[in-house]
Amino acid sequence: MTIEMSQTLAVKDGRHGQYLKVKSIDIDKLGQMASPICLFDDFRVSGRPFGPHPHAGFSQITYVLRDSIGGNRSRDSLGNDIVVAPGGIVWTQAANGMLHQEVPADPTHELHGLQVFVNLSERHKFVAPRVLHLESACVPLWQSPDGDIVRVVVGSFGSVSSPLAPEEPFDFLDIELRDEIVFHLVQGRNAFVYVLQGRVSIISEEWEHEVSSGHAVALTGSGNLTFAASSPSNFLILSGLDIREPVLAQGPFIVNNRQQLDDVLARYRAGEMGHLEPISDR
Repeated sequence: MTIEMSQTLAVKDGRHGQYLKVKSIDIDKLGQMASPICLFDDFRVSGRPFGPHPHAGFSQITYVLRDSIGGNRSRDSLGNDIVVAPGGIVWTQAANGMLHQEVPADPTHELHGLQVFVNLSERHKFVAPRVLHLESACVPLWQSPDGDIVRVVVGSFGSVSSPLAPEEPFDFLDIELRDEIVFHLVQGRNAFVYVLQGRVSIISEEWEHEVSSGHAVALTGSGNLTFAASSPSNFLILSGLDIREPVLAQGPFIVNNRQQLDDVLARYRAGEMGHLEPISDR
């Protein structure tokens, strides 16, 4: 069993709109090993800097980090209007296309979260859209005798499984590490690791590497990985299909080729992704 690693120490910081601060992991530096993740932003936002906008061809995830002051409100053209508190997740499987808007649940309270774009393989890229969500209190936990805690937000870890079931297999694990855990990387899937706090050593049969807060690595291959805490740490493991297909990304659409993009744009312009009125404060 061999596991290879790609890493990025570079992030792009920016401020936009009313108040939006984004720390973006440079996915291009991670290459194919990052698949199916196409975008990963650690953001802080207040107010309502973005109105309704379309998505198609992928799933958009918003995970509200547990240190966030406020929650996330997610609205869409399917008729959903969902609020999740810190520790909760909204999984928007846009697929064939929908309109979407996310804002802080209370515009006066800062929302700290992660925005992740997860590509869909061509066989599922244009299935019917749907939205999944899970409140923090409903996220199942795996715990070790040494005090390690794995929040199984999506997918499974050990004998613990999340109730969320997206179209394609995916693990989203939020881990509080005091000692060590072992994660099994399945053949045909990649893993993306992002450290929120502390320092974590990743150990395979061939190598060992330490990852510090704000940095990410991508892993591919198959076999067991040991994650050991260099200090009390909080990190994420996101693991999904290694999709080896052409990717054409334009704005809010992720497709395989120009014909698909033209079709998506035509559906959007024809109003076939539904309608979503902007939020009114009146």
